[in-house]
This record gives sequence, C-alpha cells and structure tokens, in this order.
Amino acid sequence: MTRTRPRSPESISDGEIGRHRALLKNPRVKSWYDAQALRSRLSADAHVRKLGYLLEKLGIGPDEVVGVAHDDPDRLRDLLVRYAAAQKRAGRLDTYVLKSFSGLKSYLNHRRERFDDFPKLSPVRGISLRNERIPRPEELGRVLERLTLRGRVICLLMAHSGLRPGAIGSYGGENGLRLRDLTELKIGSSLGFKETPFVIRVPAELSKTRAEYVTFGTGQLATAILAYLDSRRERGDTLSATSPLIKAAESRGVAKTSIDSARFGRGFLTTKAVVEELRGALHSTAPADVTWRPYVLRSYCSTRLLLAEGQGRISRDLREAILGHDGGVASRYNVGKRWGEELLTEARREYANAAEFLETNAQTRMNVAAEFRRTLLAVAGLNDEEAVQHMNDSNDEVLALLRNRLIEREAADPERANGNGNGHGVQKPVSLAEAERLLSQGWTFVANFGDDRVLLQPPAGWRDPHVTIRYTQ
Repeated sequence: MTRTRPRSPESISDGEIGRHRALLKNPRVKSWYDAQALRSRLSADAHVRKLGYLLEKLGIGPDEVVGVAHDDPDRLRDLLVRYAAAQKRAGRLDTYVLKSFSGLKSYLNHRRERFDDFPKLSPVRGISLRNERIPRPEELGRVLERLTLRGRVICLLMAHSGLRPGAIGSYGGENGLRLRDLTELKIGSSLGFKETPFVIRVPAELSKTRAEYVTFGTGQLATAILAYLDSRRERGDTLSATSPLIKAAESRGVAKTSIDSARFGRGFLTTKAVVEELRGALHSTAPADVTWRPYVLRSYCSTRLLLAEGQGRISRDLREAILGHDGGVASRYNVGKRWGEELLTEARREYANAAEFLETNAQTRMNVAAEFRRTLLAVAGLNDEEAVQHMNDSNDEVLALLRNRLIEREAADPERANGNGNGHGVQKPVSLAEAERLLSQGWTFVANFGDDRVLLQPPAGWRDPHVTIRYTQ
C-alpha cells in the first residue's frame, strides 16, 4: 500500500484555514494574531492554523488551554504527550509533531503563561527530503517544456537568478517584482534588454533578509521574459515600470476574500500561486524514486553556481550575494553595500562566466560547437574516423591542422587548392558581422554555426589572401 506523506499543519488548505479563523472571534486570540501580523502576516496565519489544529486534536478551547497551563500544567503535559504518541502511531514524523506545538507556544507566551513541559522528541533533519536531489540541466529543460510562458519565467527566475518565491509574489499578493526592478529592460514600442546578463534588483521589502540585493538573469531567462511580456501585450495589457513582472491571470492567484482583495488584489501573484504551476511540472517529470518540490529550483541555482565556483568562474561572496544570503561580516564589507559601476561590471562578468552551468541550452551549444569542429576537420580533408581522433584537440590545434592541410593541398595542386573539386572555393566560417560584408561581395550562405557564426561559400575563383604557399626544393 502506498502511503502519502502527511501534510504539516502549516500547509493546510485555504478551506481548512477558514474553520480556524473562527478563533479570531476571541478578542485575546485576535490580539495575539494582530501582534504577530505586525511583523509577518504569513507567520500570524501559520500560527493560527497550527493553534487551531492542535486545540482541535486536544478537544480544548483557547481560553481553557491557558487556564489548564496555569492551574494544572501536569494535565496539559499529559494531553500533549497523548497527542504526540497518537501522531507517531499514525506515521507522523517527529518534525511534524514539533511544528504543531509552535502555535500554542507563541499563544501562551503572548498570554504571559509560562509552560515549558512540551514532549521531548528526537527529530531527524531532512528525512522528509531524502528522495529529493538537484535536477540536472537537461532535466530542468524537460520541466520547462511542461510549463506555460508565465511558468517558464517563474521557473527560470528561481533556477537561474536564485529568487525565492516570496520575491516574485508576496504572501498576500500585495507586492512582488515589478518591471522597474529589471533595470536594463527597455519598455517601448518594442521590448528588449540593453545588456545580458541583465540586472535584477530585489527590493528590501521582498528580501528575506530585509535588505535590497542584486542578482542577474541569463540570456535564456531574458528570452522567456520577452516572450511572456509580448504575449501580455497581445492580450491588451499595458506595460509600465510599475507593472508586475509576473501577473495574476484574472482572479487566479490573488487573495479571495473581499477584505484581502481590497488590500492585496493588485495584480501580483500570491506566493502559493507562484509555485502552483511549478509543482505539477516537477512532479510529472521527476525520475522514478525522486521527488522535487518547487524550492528545489533555488537549490539548483545554488548548486550549479557552486560547481562554477569550483572551476574559478565565480567567487563565493558573489554566489552568496546572488542568492540573497547574509554572507557574514566579510561578505557584508565586499558585496553587502550598494554596488558601484566597477563592482557591477565585475559581478556581471563573473555571472556570465558561470551562466553555462545554469542554462539548459548549454548542452545544445556544446553539440553545435562539436558539429562545427567536425565540419572544420572535414574541410581539412579528414574522414570521420580521423576526425574522431582530433575532436578533443584545442581550438588552436584544430585551426593549425586546418591551415596545414590547406597549405599541403595547394602545394600538391595549386589550380584546385582553393576549390572543392567543382570550381567553387572552400566553405569558410565567419562571424555575423563579417558575413554581411561578404554576402554583398557574392558569397553564398550555407548554414548556421552556433549563435554568432555562419558558414559561407565563396564565389568561384576566390583565393584566400592569408594562405601563403612555400615551395621547397
């Protein structure tokens, strides 16, 4: 029989939250809730859910539990012990049981009732995540294929920029990243980024550490964002600097009650809605015996950047800063202040060097590069078997081999040295900038090679001015 993992009290659905909201009719519970909400509405709601869940299991009310804690603490201790034992018999983890106590602890402290006799348990950290591992780039690529345009942007913001879900859309949907936070995004008749990797400034109110920080986005993320924003424009959305980067679709993902809609219904996604689509795509693409939660995408960013750090592509302080961590005193002095232009340029350069560890199309680029090298070796006259022996040579070695073979070919047959046997010159790989000039001189396009190179066919009779033939006696 397959057993599903029980949900912790803080993951109860909105419908179940509704029944626990009845606790707020008690003025003292409401006072406690309001005090918690001053700092974090998320924590306040979570504590109400957990208090209501525990009191329901104990069969006791919020005022009665305070009286029992004061007048008969042994009875409350016994109630909690029986509750914990029943939960463990039902297969609940010790971590689950301990979390369910936190609402009661906070409520009793607010009522100035000291009670420290909660059951002692032995939680094992991470046991609920033992089947979770970090996806590989090609696995992340399969996740992206299952997502909508909006879902892809959310996924890549977490996996490439390291953003927490709460930075994309806040708990109540009252705030989130805006287009102005992508400081290099051009909003006009056409959309585009002035530079990639591009800067993302996470405002302090969206940061877990309550300090503004800078991260970056890859070229792959830039492409996804532009496609998503274009689709919003096509549906009649007017984009401005204050527009949400990720917008709630109609009423989905925004607060449901009339009070919350007035306070929080501003077009941003709630944090729950941010991860909703991701959860289904991750579940459907996870390999056998592997589980993936949405937060594994942020772990992907951290781990891939760690691999880049191991190869000297990015510094530790910058990796921690990109993830929005408080990196301690050393990091605070290095990257914890507002960045100047020099530091921003260096950080962008390091992130660009590490981007291939993050991007899911890096493998595709590697395949294109390998095919390009194989073509160069074929131009040099090597057959498939000979080409395989040189596939791991350095770029300089391959170019030297190509030049030497062309020299040998011209020395052996000067009339056909610059041809392919059909009266046409040897095909030549060139940059996109050079291709425009050569095409106007009669060259012919043959094929693409990567993102910034093409293969051109020279006109008949063309000779390479850079090839010098030396004849020996």
